[in-house]
Amino acid sequence: MTVIPSALGGASIALVLCCLASPAPAADDNAMTIANAFTAKYEQAVASKDAAKLAELFTQDAVFQNPAGVFKGRAAIQQYREGGFKAGVEKEDISIAGAEKSGDIIYDYGDTTIHINSKSGPKELKAHWGAVLTKRDNDWKLTLLTATPVPPPKSQ
Repeated sequence: MTVIPSALGGASIALVLCCLASPAPAADDNAMTIANAFTAKYEQAVASKDAAKLAELFTQDAVFQNPAGVFKGRAAIQQYREGGFKAGVEKEDISIAGAEKSGDIIYDYGDTTIHINSKSGPKELKAHWGAVLTKRDNDWKLTLLTATPVPPPKSQ
């Protein structure tokens, strides 16, 4: 282990001890079950091409960040998704790589393929995603969703 001197002195040791003493989010068998059920609702909302139905899966103050921008709030997310449906988004296939639950919060992540039927023909966009689900009024909602495109394979 390498020790790097800090201007904080003993405060940095206290910070490390505090972090080590804090409990890690508990691995919960229900996290993946909840995440899978939520993902099914999300995929159904996309397949229905109903941006309002899809936006209802987000909290009022949710943030959706992707290469197109940062969309804050349910209304902005709904407007963004309406544009996607007009551009030909047909469906989304989502896979979950992992999920952890801590109280009324689930952190999950995975991959998605967005199927688009555009004027220039069918396309598939692949992305890695991360999400935070929050339980509000006995229902799980997206508080944060991020998506990063998977770069196309390099030509050989």
